[in-house]
Amino acid sequence: MMYHIKQLLIVLLAIATPIIHTNGGTIETRTALELQLSDVFRRTMKHWRYSYNSLDGRKAGSACIHWEQIDQGFLDDGIFEAIGFSYSMAKEDGAIRVATQGCDEMARHYELTGCTCEIVLVDDKTQVEIPDSLITRLQIGQ
Repeated sequence: MMYHIKQLLIVLLAIATPIIHTNGGTIETRTALELQLSDVFRRTMKHWRYSYNSLDGRKAGSACIHWEQIDQGFLDDGIFEAIGFSYSMAKEDGAIRVATQGCDEMARHYELTGCTCEIVLVDDKTQVEIPDSLITRLQIGQ
């Protein structure tokens, strides 16, 4: 009887804790990369002597991202070359628009090529969409 209970428990655990896969890796891997990119954004803000966490109200952050150049070293210590942010906005879509425009203007000013301004944060939630190719590349490098 005890043997059957153990087998049942193992089956239930296997069903209750599946590893969810997407095209480019597990949800856990994707979430970890999203959080690391939001940390890079916050680090970039600190470089420019701003604190994203202390900004009021509805806010958003955008960064010019070179997906092909992101590696673990960048995630650990790098900063984005161009960013934009907004705060105290009435609506989320306005916050996103202003942050993206700011990033686009900074990228133009510094004549950056090969990067795309993408939303990283909306309020305090990570919103960046990680390409499957980045997940695959970083997993190969491990």
